[in-house]
Amino acid sequence: MEKGKILIVDDEEDILQSFQIILEEEGYYVEISNDAKKALNILKNKDFDLVMSDMRMPNMTGEEFLIELRKFNKTTSFIVMTAYGTIENAVKCMKEGAFHYISKPIDFNDPVVWKLIEEAVEKSQILQENIKLKRELEKIKTDKNPIITKNPQMLQILDYIKKVAPLDLTVLIYGESGVGKELIARAIHNYSTRSKKPFIPINCANISHDLMEAEFFGYKKGSFTGANEDRKGIIEKADGGTIFLDEIGELPLDIQGKLLRFLQEKEIRRIGDDKAIYIDVRVVAATNKDLQKLVEEGKFREDLFYRIEGLKITVPPLRERKEDIPVLVKNFIDQFNEKYGGGIKGITSKAMEILLNYDWPGNIRQLENIINKACVLASDSEYINEDHIDPTVKFTIKQDFPLDYSKAKKMHMDRFMKTYLKVLLTMTEGNITKAAKLANIERQSLQKLLKKYKVNPSEFRKTS
Repeated sequence: MEKGKILIVDDEEDILQSFQIILEEEGYYVEISNDAKKALNILKNKDFDLVMSDMRMPNMTGEEFLIELRKFNKTTSFIVMTAYGTIENAVKCMKEGAFHYISKPIDFNDPVVWKLIEEAVEKSQILQENIKLKRELEKIKTDKNPIITKNPQMLQILDYIKKVAPLDLTVLIYGESGVGKELIARAIHNYSTRSKKPFIPINCANISHDLMEAEFFGYKKGSFTGANEDRKGIIEKADGGTIFLDEIGELPLDIQGKLLRFLQEKEIRRIGDDKAIYIDVRVVAATNKDLQKLVEEGKFREDLFYRIEGLKITVPPLRERKEDIPVLVKNFIDQFNEKYGGGIKGITSKAMEILLNYDWPGNIRQLENIINKACVLASDSEYINEDHIDPTVKFTIKQDFPLDYSKAKKMHMDRFMKTYLKVLLTMTEGNITKAAKLANIERQSLQKLLKKYKVNPSEFRKTS
């Protein structure tokens, strides 16, 4: 898998070719240019994650190159390659927006160098992904549609919502806790002719049985102790609009009967009042339970079940639509920044990999909580990284190297030897005798190494 795209700019051909080989061996896509002005044209037509540029070049300095680049490109990271005498200029480049500088000659055996390159590439990728996700959010999220998704099944549900919303029929939404059933209900309301009227959500599981009738239907003054004034219930408050009954399977049987009567007659009676009140309300219900099973068990009225199940929507869990996770994360970060004045710019690829490898039993609600916690922990950073993710989020990440010591050592030794041999042959244009001399080994020994690591000298010989 390609780690990132790098453009190397230097007026020394040997450096360009050897750096290209080394970086490509590490999994990067690399292009080279010996002229900064030509490099600017390349960058105008192609996206790169990182530019590694020499400070001193004939036609344009590294600092001038960076200033010109930033006029049209704010996301590509920039590392200055500088000799000892120009470090002061390299520091100036950092003030102009360079990611960092590396002193020449560059020692690719130094892990600090590789860490710097990796971080520079990742920063650019995060910025680019952030811009991409922002554009996607702008396309997805509208005043009518609060649902953020790229999932084909969810997009089909959205199309279905737009068709059924104007029909003014009862809708039943199935889905696990936290999948966004209320957002589906809100979208139905927003696309309906009732959108200018109230949308009132209520979780049936959160109301005590003793208060449920009063909450739903209201009461008259003096109808019971503490009823000091007339009070409307939620159904009456939603007149003309939509009422969303979440976890409808939790309703007691007596309330189910009263709700059925309202759905049939469009009338309610407040507690303590003989007068019927006509109410024009659309009901959208939701459950994470199997209502048919509850009917069989005698816990849910069969007549009510058939009354509310006319139009049915089943919302898939987050683990079945993981392509939504990046855009949801972007949305939650933006919400956190807006609410608390935060400055989190995005999330690292390793942290995102953790989120993508988790199954999310609590669905979108759980993801939102995890991102909110991560934003708090990352308040002194620009990006959420893997250390900011709640440890309760279990994940598995594929290892890109074996954990067995002997196997790991052999794999990395093979990488080193191939890179080393290619650098030798690049510097000697494929001349084995010269390469052996540079390596301070016998020509025959070098040939054995070339054969063992399958490096062909003829590929490095210049053709006239």
